[in-house]
Amino acid sequence: MKKFLSALVLGLILASCGGNKDARPMQEYVSAFLNKNEKVVVFGEVRTMSLLTKAEYKSIPKLGLLLDGELKGIRTKLNMESPVYFALEGPFAEDGTPSLSYGFMEVNNTDSLEAELMQRGFEMEKDGDLLLHQSGDVSFGIRNNLMIIASKKGGFETSEVITAAFKRTQGDVAGGKVDEILSSQKDLVFGVSIQNLYGTSATDLQSLSKDKQEKLQKMVSDSYVMSTMSMDAGALLFETKNMFSKELADRMFFQEDGAASILTFLGAGKPRIGLSVNLDMAKMQGFMDEFSPNALSDLAESMGGPAQFALMAAGDDGLAGLLSGQLGFVLVGESFGGEYMVPDFNFHLGLKPAANPMAEMAKTFLSRGMAMIELDDKGLTGATNKQYLSEDGKGIQLPEGCGDFGKKGISAFAYLDGMDLESFDLEGPQKLVYLVKYATFEMDNNGSRLRLVAKDGKENILKQMVGLMVDEFEDAIAGM
Repeated sequence: MKKFLSALVLGLILASCGGNKDARPMQEYVSAFLNKNEKVVVFGEVRTMSLLTKAEYKSIPKLGLLLDGELKGIRTKLNMESPVYFALEGPFAEDGTPSLSYGFMEVNNTDSLEAELMQRGFEMEKDGDLLLHQSGDVSFGIRNNLMIIASKKGGFETSEVITAAFKRTQGDVAGGKVDEILSSQKDLVFGVSIQNLYGTSATDLQSLSKDKQEKLQKMVSDSYVMSTMSMDAGALLFETKNMFSKELADRMFFQEDGAASILTFLGAGKPRIGLSVNLDMAKMQGFMDEFSPNALSDLAESMGGPAQFALMAAGDDGLAGLLSGQLGFVLVGESFGGEYMVPDFNFHLGLKPAANPMAEMAKTFLSRGMAMIELDDKGLTGATNKQYLSEDGKGIQLPEGCGDFGKKGISAFAYLDGMDLESFDLEGPQKLVYLVKYATFEMDNNGSRLRLVAKDGKENILKQMVGLMVDEFEDAIAGM
Protein backbone atom coordinates (compact mmCIF):
# COMPACT_ATOMS: atom_id res chain seq x y z
CA MET A 1 0.00 0.00 0.00
CA LYS A 2 2.85 2.41 0.84
CA LYS A 3 4.54 1.70 -2.51
CA PHE A 4 1.26 2.18 -4.34
CA LEU A 5 0.58 5.54 -2.62
CA SER A 6 4.15 6.68 -3.28
CA ALA A 7 3.83 5.83 -6.97
CA LEU A 8 0.45 7.62 -7.13
CA VAL A 9 1.84 10.79 -5.52
CA LEU A 10 4.86 10.72 -7.83
CA GLY A 11 2.60 10.35 -10.84
CA LEU A 12 0.47 13.30 -9.78
CA ILE A 13 3.57 15.46 -9.29
CA LEU A 14 4.92 14.57 -12.71
CA ALA A 15 1.56 15.23 -14.31
CA SER A 16 1.33 18.64 -12.69
CA CYS A 17 4.86 19.61 -13.75
CA GLY A 18 4.66 18.61 -17.40
CA GLY A 19 3.52 15.78 -19.62
CA ASN A 20 0.30 15.84 -21.60
CA LYS A 21 -1.54 19.06 -20.89
CA ASP A 22 -4.41 18.56 -23.29
CA ALA A 23 -7.94 19.25 -22.09
CA ARG A 24 -6.68 21.82 -19.58
CA PRO A 25 -8.83 24.87 -18.68
CA MET A 26 -8.97 27.58 -21.34
CA GLN A 27 -7.33 30.18 -19.13
CA GLU A 28 -4.33 27.88 -18.67
CA TYR A 29 -3.99 27.38 -22.44
CA VAL A 30 -3.92 31.14 -23.01
CA SER A 31 -1.65 31.83 -20.05
CA ALA A 32 0.82 29.25 -21.33
CA PHE A 33 0.67 30.78 -24.81
CA LEU A 34 1.51 34.19 -23.33
CA ASN A 35 4.27 32.93 -21.04
CA LYS A 36 7.56 34.58 -22.12
CA ASN A 37 5.97 35.48 -25.46
CA GLU A 38 7.76 38.70 -26.41
CA LYS A 39 5.63 39.32 -29.52
CA VAL A 40 2.17 39.64 -27.91
CA VAL A 41 1.39 43.27 -27.05
CA VAL A 42 -2.36 43.02 -26.36
CA PHE A 43 -4.34 40.09 -24.97
CA GLY A 44 -7.60 39.51 -23.18
CA GLU A 45 -11.06 38.00 -23.34
CA VAL A 46 -14.64 38.68 -24.38
CA ARG A 47 -17.55 37.08 -22.51
CA THR A 48 -19.79 36.67 -25.52
CA MET A 49 -22.79 35.01 -23.86
CA SER A 50 -22.73 37.49 -21.01
CA LEU A 51 -22.98 40.36 -23.49
CA LEU A 52 -25.69 38.64 -25.54
CA THR A 53 -27.70 37.91 -22.40
CA LYS A 54 -27.39 41.50 -21.19
CA ALA A 55 -28.50 42.70 -24.61
CA GLU A 56 -31.54 40.36 -24.33
CA TYR A 57 -30.76 39.22 -27.85
CA LYS A 58 -33.82 36.98 -28.08
CA SER A 59 -36.06 40.05 -27.99
CA ILE A 60 -34.41 41.68 -31.02
CA PRO A 61 -37.00 41.63 -33.84
CA LYS A 62 -36.33 38.90 -36.44
CA LEU A 63 -32.58 38.83 -35.75
CA GLY A 64 -33.14 37.46 -32.25
CA LEU A 65 -34.84 34.30 -33.52
CA LEU A 66 -32.13 33.68 -36.11
CA LEU A 67 -29.37 34.27 -33.59
CA ASP A 68 -30.98 32.04 -30.99
CA GLY A 69 -31.33 29.23 -33.53
CA GLU A 70 -27.66 29.51 -34.51
CA LEU A 71 -26.52 29.56 -30.88
CA LYS A 72 -28.47 26.43 -30.04
CA GLY A 73 -26.55 24.57 -32.75
CA ILE A 74 -23.19 26.10 -31.87
CA ARG A 75 -23.52 25.33 -28.14
CA THR A 76 -23.32 21.59 -28.79
CA LYS A 77 -19.95 22.11 -30.46
CA LEU A 78 -18.38 25.14 -28.73
CA ASN A 79 -18.61 26.19 -25.10
CA MET A 80 -20.29 29.59 -25.46
CA GLU A 81 -20.25 30.14 -21.70
CA SER A 82 -16.46 30.19 -21.79
CA PRO A 83 -14.83 33.51 -22.76
CA VAL A 84 -13.34 33.97 -26.22
CA TYR A 85 -9.67 34.81 -25.57
CA PHE A 86 -7.45 36.77 -27.94
CA ALA A 87 -3.80 37.79 -28.40
CA LEU A 88 -2.41 40.43 -30.78
CA GLU A 89 1.22 40.53 -31.86
CA GLY A 90 3.24 43.65 -32.61
CA PRO A 91 4.47 45.67 -34.28
CA PHE A 92 1.18 47.34 -35.20
CA ALA A 93 0.70 49.01 -38.58
CA GLU A 94 -0.13 52.72 -38.81
CA ASP A 95 -3.83 51.85 -39.14
CA GLY A 96 -3.66 49.81 -35.92
CA THR A 97 -3.57 46.38 -37.57
CA PRO A 98 -1.52 43.85 -35.56
CA SER A 99 1.13 41.72 -37.24
CA LEU A 100 -0.71 38.54 -36.27
CA SER A 101 -3.97 37.96 -34.36
CA TYR A 102 -5.02 34.88 -32.41
CA GLY A 103 -8.36 33.75 -31.01
CA PHE A 104 -8.89 30.87 -28.55
CA MET A 105 -12.21 29.03 -28.10
CA GLU A 106 -13.23 26.00 -26.07
CA VAL A 107 -14.54 23.00 -28.02
CA ASN A 108 -17.29 20.78 -26.61
CA ASN A 109 -17.21 18.09 -29.31
CA THR A 110 -14.44 17.91 -31.91
CA ASP A 111 -16.20 15.42 -34.22
CA SER A 112 -19.47 17.36 -34.40
CA LEU A 113 -17.59 20.64 -34.88
CA GLU A 114 -15.60 19.15 -37.77
CA ALA A 115 -18.79 17.83 -39.37
CA GLU A 116 -20.50 21.20 -39.00
CA LEU A 117 -17.57 23.09 -40.53
CA MET A 118 -17.30 20.69 -43.48
CA GLN A 119 -21.04 20.97 -44.05
CA ARG A 120 -20.61 24.75 -44.25
CA GLY A 121 -17.92 24.37 -46.92
CA PHE A 122 -14.72 24.53 -44.87
CA GLU A 123 -12.12 22.10 -46.18
CA MET A 124 -10.29 20.40 -43.30
CA GLU A 125 -6.87 18.77 -43.39
CA LYS A 126 -5.22 16.49 -40.83
CA ASP A 127 -1.72 17.07 -39.51
CA GLY A 128 -1.13 14.44 -36.87
CA ASP A 129 -3.74 15.07 -34.17
CA LEU A 130 -4.49 18.55 -35.55
CA LEU A 131 -7.41 19.55 -37.78
CA LEU A 132 -6.38 22.50 -39.97
CA HIS A 133 -8.10 24.94 -42.32
CA GLN A 134 -6.88 27.97 -44.26
CA SER A 135 -9.03 30.53 -46.08
CA GLY A 136 -7.28 33.67 -47.29
CA ASP A 137 -5.90 35.65 -44.38
CA VAL A 138 -7.58 33.44 -41.75
CA SER A 139 -6.65 29.95 -40.55
CA PHE A 140 -7.67 27.78 -37.64
CA GLY A 141 -6.77 24.54 -35.97
CA ILE A 142 -8.65 22.18 -33.64
CA ARG A 143 -7.28 19.66 -31.15
CA ASN A 144 -9.18 18.10 -28.28
CA ASN A 145 -11.01 20.91 -26.41
CA LEU A 146 -9.13 23.82 -28.01
CA MET A 147 -9.69 25.77 -31.21
CA ILE A 148 -7.13 28.41 -32.26
CA ILE A 149 -7.91 30.95 -34.97
CA ALA A 150 -5.09 33.00 -36.52
CA SER A 151 -5.31 35.97 -38.88
CA LYS A 152 -2.60 37.89 -40.71
CA LYS A 153 -2.88 40.41 -43.50
CA GLY A 154 -1.35 38.85 -46.59
CA GLY A 155 -1.69 35.28 -45.29
CA PHE A 156 0.85 32.89 -43.77
CA GLU A 157 1.89 29.25 -43.58
CA THR A 158 -1.04 27.73 -41.68
CA SER A 159 0.56 24.52 -40.46
CA GLU A 160 3.67 26.26 -39.13
CA VAL A 161 1.87 29.08 -37.28
CA ILE A 162 -1.01 27.04 -35.87
CA THR A 163 1.25 24.16 -34.83
CA ALA A 164 3.60 26.56 -33.05
CA ALA A 165 0.63 28.17 -31.28
CA PHE A 166 -0.67 24.81 -30.04
CA LYS A 167 2.81 23.89 -28.83
CA ARG A 168 3.01 27.08 -26.76
CA THR A 169 -0.33 26.26 -25.09
CA GLN A 170 1.20 23.05 -23.73
CA GLY A 171 3.84 24.84 -21.66
CA ASP A 172 3.78 26.27 -18.16
CA VAL A 173 1.37 29.06 -17.30
CA ALA A 174 2.69 32.62 -17.05
CA GLY A 175 1.42 33.30 -13.55
CA GLY A 176 1.77 36.72 -11.92
CA LYS A 177 0.19 39.72 -13.59
CA VAL A 178 -0.80 37.84 -16.75
CA ASP A 179 -2.94 35.38 -14.80
CA GLU A 180 -4.39 38.23 -12.72
CA ILE A 181 -5.56 39.93 -15.91
CA LEU A 182 -6.98 36.71 -17.38
CA SER A 183 -8.83 36.01 -14.11
CA SER A 184 -10.97 39.14 -14.37
CA GLN A 185 -14.68 38.39 -14.56
CA LYS A 186 -15.69 41.49 -16.54
CA ASP A 187 -17.52 41.47 -19.88
CA LEU A 188 -14.45 42.65 -21.79
CA VAL A 189 -10.82 42.49 -20.65
CA PHE A 190 -7.69 43.90 -22.30
CA GLY A 191 -4.15 43.49 -21.08
CA VAL A 192 -1.35 45.54 -22.64
CA SER A 193 2.27 44.53 -22.10
CA ILE A 194 4.27 47.76 -21.87
CA GLN A 195 7.46 45.74 -22.18
CA ASN A 196 6.38 44.05 -25.43
CA LEU A 197 4.93 47.29 -26.78
CA TYR A 198 8.31 48.95 -26.34
CA GLY A 199 10.16 45.91 -27.70
CA THR A 200 8.10 45.65 -30.91
CA SER A 201 7.73 49.36 -31.72
CA ALA A 202 10.09 51.48 -33.79
CA THR A 203 10.10 54.84 -31.95
CA ASP A 204 12.48 57.67 -31.13
CA LEU A 205 13.27 55.82 -27.90
CA GLN A 206 15.52 53.55 -29.93
CA SER A 207 17.84 56.51 -30.50
CA LEU A 208 18.57 56.91 -26.78
CA SER A 209 21.96 55.99 -25.38
CA LYS A 210 22.58 52.39 -24.38
CA ASP A 211 22.45 53.27 -20.67
CA LYS A 212 19.09 55.02 -21.00
CA GLN A 213 17.65 52.21 -23.09
CA GLU A 214 18.69 49.71 -20.43
CA LYS A 215 17.12 51.91 -17.76
CA LEU A 216 13.91 52.17 -19.76
CA GLN A 217 13.83 48.42 -20.35
CA LYS A 218 14.09 47.85 -16.60
CA MET A 219 11.23 50.29 -16.02
CA VAL A 220 8.86 48.60 -18.47
CA SER A 221 9.84 45.06 -17.46
CA ASP A 222 6.81 43.06 -16.29
CA SER A 223 4.63 46.18 -16.59
CA TYR A 224 1.04 45.96 -17.81
CA VAL A 225 -2.11 48.01 -18.13
CA MET A 226 -5.33 46.07 -17.54
CA SER A 227 -8.52 47.51 -19.03
CA THR A 228 -11.98 46.14 -18.25
CA MET A 229 -15.48 47.01 -19.37
CA SER A 230 -18.73 45.95 -17.75
CA MET A 231 -22.32 46.62 -18.79
CA ASP A 232 -24.72 46.89 -15.87
CA ALA A 233 -28.21 48.13 -15.09
CA GLY A 234 -28.22 51.74 -16.20
CA ALA A 235 -24.44 52.15 -16.40
CA LEU A 236 -21.32 51.31 -18.39
CA LEU A 237 -18.01 51.17 -16.54
CA PHE A 238 -14.61 51.20 -18.26
CA GLU A 239 -11.61 50.95 -15.93
CA THR A 240 -7.86 50.67 -16.32
CA LYS A 241 -5.40 49.44 -13.71
CA ASN A 242 -1.69 50.21 -13.92
CA MET A 243 0.28 47.09 -13.03
CA PHE A 244 3.71 48.69 -13.26
CA SER A 245 7.16 47.82 -12.03
CA LYS A 246 8.26 49.85 -9.00
CA GLU A 247 10.65 51.84 -11.21
CA LEU A 248 7.85 52.87 -13.58
CA ALA A 249 5.28 53.47 -10.82
CA ASP A 250 7.69 55.84 -9.08
CA ARG A 251 7.83 57.93 -12.27
CA MET A 252 4.08 58.64 -12.37
CA PHE A 253 3.29 62.35 -12.05
CA PHE A 254 -0.45 62.63 -11.32
CA GLN A 255 -1.29 64.49 -8.09
CA GLU A 256 -4.37 64.13 -5.90
CA ASP A 257 -6.22 66.86 -4.04
CA GLY A 258 -8.93 65.62 -1.70
CA ALA A 259 -10.13 69.19 -1.13
CA ALA A 260 -10.55 69.83 -4.89
CA SER A 261 -9.03 73.30 -4.46
CA ILE A 262 -9.35 74.01 -8.19
CA LEU A 263 -13.06 74.69 -7.56
CA THR A 264 -12.21 77.90 -5.70
CA PHE A 265 -10.99 79.39 -9.01
CA LEU A 266 -13.96 78.36 -11.17
CA GLY A 267 -16.60 80.88 -10.12
CA ALA A 268 -20.23 79.94 -9.56
CA GLY A 269 -23.10 78.31 -11.40
CA LYS A 270 -24.16 74.80 -12.37
CA PRO A 271 -21.66 73.53 -14.95
CA ARG A 272 -22.60 71.07 -17.65
CA ILE A 273 -19.05 70.07 -18.61
CA GLY A 274 -15.81 70.23 -16.65
CA LEU A 275 -12.13 69.35 -16.97
CA SER A 276 -9.53 69.42 -14.21
CA VAL A 277 -5.80 68.62 -14.36
CA ASN A 278 -3.34 68.40 -11.46
CA LEU A 279 0.19 67.29 -12.38
CA ASP A 280 3.59 67.23 -10.71
CA MET A 281 5.30 69.27 -13.41
CA ALA A 282 8.83 68.79 -12.06
CA LYS A 283 8.40 65.02 -12.16
CA MET A 284 6.89 65.10 -15.64
CA GLN A 285 9.62 67.41 -16.91
CA GLY A 286 12.30 65.13 -15.47
CA PHE A 287 10.83 62.16 -17.32
CA MET A 288 10.70 64.12 -20.59
CA ASP A 289 14.27 65.42 -20.18
CA GLU A 290 15.60 61.91 -19.68
CA PHE A 291 13.70 59.93 -22.27
CA SER A 292 12.44 62.51 -24.78
CA PRO A 293 14.89 65.42 -24.63
CA ASN A 294 13.83 66.97 -27.96
CA ALA A 295 10.07 66.86 -27.41
CA LEU A 296 9.82 70.26 -25.73
CA SER A 297 11.97 72.14 -28.22
CA ASP A 298 10.07 70.57 -31.12
CA LEU A 299 6.77 71.64 -29.52
CA ALA A 300 7.97 75.21 -28.96
CA GLU A 301 9.24 75.45 -32.52
CA SER A 302 5.89 74.31 -33.89
CA MET A 303 4.02 76.87 -31.73
CA GLY A 304 6.16 79.84 -32.77
CA GLY A 305 7.58 82.97 -31.14
CA PRO A 306 5.75 83.51 -27.81
CA ALA A 307 6.08 79.87 -26.75
CA GLN A 308 9.77 79.78 -27.67
CA PHE A 309 10.38 83.01 -25.74
CA ALA A 310 8.57 81.65 -22.67
CA LEU A 311 10.57 78.42 -22.68
CA MET A 312 13.79 80.38 -22.95
CA ALA A 313 12.71 82.40 -19.91
CA ALA A 314 11.98 79.18 -17.99
CA GLY A 315 15.51 77.89 -18.66
CA ASP A 316 16.37 74.35 -17.66
CA ASP A 317 13.07 73.97 -15.79
CA GLY A 318 11.17 73.76 -19.10
CA LEU A 319 7.41 73.43 -18.69
CA ALA A 320 7.88 73.05 -14.93
CA GLY A 321 9.21 76.62 -14.93
CA LEU A 322 6.07 77.92 -16.64
CA LEU A 323 3.12 75.86 -15.39
CA SER A 324 2.10 74.92 -11.86
CA GLY A 325 0.40 71.80 -13.22
CA GLN A 326 -3.10 72.95 -12.24
CA LEU A 327 -5.84 73.55 -14.80
CA GLY A 328 -9.59 73.89 -14.45
CA PHE A 329 -12.30 74.53 -17.04
CA VAL A 330 -16.11 74.43 -16.80
CA LEU A 331 -18.92 75.20 -19.24
CA VAL A 332 -21.77 76.88 -17.36
CA GLY A 333 -25.27 78.14 -18.05
CA GLU A 334 -27.84 76.80 -20.47
CA SER A 335 -26.44 78.21 -23.74
CA PHE A 336 -26.04 74.79 -25.36
CA GLY A 337 -27.29 73.63 -28.74
CA GLY A 338 -28.69 75.71 -31.57
CA GLU A 339 -26.89 76.91 -34.65
CA TYR A 340 -25.02 79.89 -33.19
CA MET A 341 -25.21 79.33 -29.44
CA VAL A 342 -21.90 79.79 -27.63
CA PRO A 343 -21.75 78.52 -24.02
CA ASP A 344 -20.28 80.55 -21.19
CA PHE A 345 -17.22 79.21 -19.43
CA ASN A 346 -14.94 79.79 -16.45
CA PHE A 347 -11.29 78.72 -16.35
CA HIS A 348 -8.07 78.79 -14.35
CA LEU A 349 -4.54 78.03 -15.52
CA GLY A 350 -1.86 77.77 -12.85
CA LEU A 351 1.32 79.65 -13.89
CA LYS A 352 4.82 80.31 -12.63
CA PRO A 353 6.42 83.83 -12.72
CA ALA A 354 8.44 82.99 -15.85
CA ALA A 355 5.17 82.68 -17.77
CA ASN A 356 3.97 86.19 -16.89
CA PRO A 357 5.06 87.92 -20.13
CA MET A 358 3.13 85.44 -22.26
CA ALA A 359 0.24 85.50 -19.76
CA GLU A 360 0.02 89.29 -20.00
CA MET A 361 -0.34 88.98 -23.77
CA ALA A 362 -3.06 86.37 -23.32
CA LYS A 363 -4.83 88.57 -20.76
CA THR A 364 -4.86 91.53 -23.14
CA PHE A 365 -6.22 89.42 -25.97
CA LEU A 366 -8.87 87.63 -23.86
CA SER A 367 -10.10 90.72 -22.00
CA ARG A 368 -12.08 91.86 -25.04
CA GLY A 369 -14.54 88.99 -24.75
CA MET A 370 -14.41 88.19 -21.02
CA ALA A 371 -16.48 89.50 -18.14
CA MET A 372 -13.49 88.93 -15.86
CA ILE A 373 -9.83 88.13 -16.50
CA GLU A 374 -7.22 88.23 -13.74
CA LEU A 375 -3.52 87.44 -13.54
CA ASP A 376 -1.90 86.95 -10.13
CA ASP A 377 0.73 84.77 -8.46
CA LYS A 378 -1.59 81.75 -8.77
CA GLY A 379 -2.10 82.06 -12.50
CA LEU A 380 -4.63 83.23 -15.08
CA THR A 381 -8.34 83.11 -14.18
CA GLY A 382 -11.29 84.13 -16.33
CA ALA A 383 -15.05 84.02 -16.87
CA THR A 384 -17.12 84.97 -19.93
CA ASN A 385 -20.23 86.04 -18.00
CA LYS A 386 -20.38 88.01 -14.74
CA GLN A 387 -23.48 85.99 -13.83
CA TYR A 388 -21.16 83.07 -13.06
CA LEU A 389 -18.65 84.89 -10.86
CA SER A 390 -18.30 83.72 -7.29
CA GLU A 391 -19.99 86.11 -4.82
CA ASP A 392 -20.86 85.93 -1.10
CA GLY A 393 -19.21 82.54 -0.77
CA LYS A 394 -21.25 81.00 -3.56
CA GLY A 395 -19.23 78.63 -5.70
CA ILE A 396 -19.60 75.92 -8.29
CA GLN A 397 -22.54 73.56 -7.78
CA LEU A 398 -21.44 70.23 -9.20
CA PRO A 399 -24.21 68.17 -10.80
CA GLU A 400 -25.48 64.81 -9.60
CA GLY A 401 -22.86 62.05 -9.60
CA CYS A 402 -19.97 64.45 -10.35
CA GLY A 403 -18.97 65.35 -6.80
CA ASP A 404 -15.40 63.99 -7.10
CA PHE A 405 -14.47 66.49 -9.80
CA GLY A 406 -11.08 68.08 -9.17
CA LYS A 407 -9.76 65.47 -6.73
CA LYS A 408 -7.70 63.29 -9.10
CA GLY A 409 -4.76 63.99 -11.42
CA ILE A 410 -7.23 64.27 -14.30
CA SER A 411 -10.98 64.43 -13.86
CA ALA A 412 -13.82 65.36 -16.16
CA PHE A 413 -17.60 65.20 -16.40
CA ALA A 414 -20.40 65.87 -18.85
CA TYR A 415 -23.96 66.28 -17.54
CA LEU A 416 -26.26 65.75 -20.50
CA ASP A 417 -29.66 65.33 -18.85
CA GLY A 418 -31.96 68.13 -20.00
CA MET A 419 -29.74 69.26 -22.87
CA ASP A 420 -31.24 69.73 -26.33
CA LEU A 421 -29.09 67.06 -27.97
CA GLU A 422 -31.33 66.76 -31.03
CA SER A 423 -30.20 70.22 -32.16
CA PHE A 424 -26.76 68.73 -32.90
CA ASP A 425 -28.17 66.64 -35.79
CA LEU A 426 -26.51 63.41 -34.67
CA GLU A 427 -26.73 60.35 -36.92
CA GLY A 428 -26.45 56.58 -36.51
CA PRO A 429 -24.33 55.41 -33.55
CA GLN A 430 -23.82 59.05 -32.51
CA LYS A 431 -27.39 58.98 -31.20
CA LEU A 432 -26.33 56.62 -28.41
CA VAL A 433 -25.47 59.80 -26.51
CA TYR A 434 -29.24 60.36 -26.16
CA LEU A 435 -29.27 57.54 -23.59
CA VAL A 436 -26.66 59.13 -21.31
CA LYS A 437 -27.62 61.14 -18.25
CA TYR A 438 -24.04 61.97 -17.29
CA ALA A 439 -20.49 60.74 -17.77
CA THR A 440 -17.51 61.00 -15.41
CA PHE A 441 -13.81 60.32 -15.94
CA GLU A 442 -10.87 60.27 -13.54
CA MET A 443 -7.23 59.23 -13.74
CA ASP A 444 -4.49 58.89 -11.15
CA ASN A 445 -1.22 57.02 -10.79
CA ASN A 446 -3.07 53.73 -10.31
CA GLY A 447 -5.27 53.87 -13.42
CA SER A 448 -8.46 55.44 -14.71
CA ARG A 449 -12.25 55.14 -14.53
CA LEU A 450 -14.86 56.14 -17.12
CA ARG A 451 -18.51 55.80 -16.08
CA LEU A 452 -21.53 56.39 -18.30
CA VAL A 453 -24.83 56.57 -16.43
CA ALA A 454 -28.04 56.16 -18.42
CA LYS A 455 -31.24 58.14 -17.96
CA ASP A 456 -32.98 54.80 -17.50
CA GLY A 457 -31.27 53.40 -14.41
CA LYS A 458 -33.09 50.05 -14.33
CA GLU A 459 -32.60 48.42 -17.74
CA ASN A 460 -29.14 47.13 -18.70
CA ILE A 461 -27.37 49.83 -20.68
CA LEU A 462 -26.38 47.35 -23.41
CA LYS A 463 -30.06 46.43 -23.89
CA GLN A 464 -30.83 50.15 -24.23
CA MET A 465 -28.02 50.63 -26.76
CA VAL A 466 -29.14 47.67 -28.87
CA GLY A 467 -32.75 48.85 -28.75
CA LEU A 468 -31.84 52.33 -29.98
CA MET A 469 -29.69 50.99 -32.83
CA VAL A 470 -32.44 48.56 -33.88
CA ASP A 471 -34.89 51.47 -34.04
CA GLU A 472 -32.40 53.47 -36.12
CA PHE A 473 -31.94 50.53 -38.49
CA GLU A 474 -35.69 50.09 -38.91
CA ASP A 475 -36.13 53.79 -39.63
CA ALA A 476 -33.35 53.64 -42.25
CA ILE A 477 -34.97 50.64 -43.95
CA ALA A 478 -38.39 52.34 -43.90
CA GLY A 479 -36.92 55.43 -45.53
CA MET A 480 -35.33 53.56 -48.45
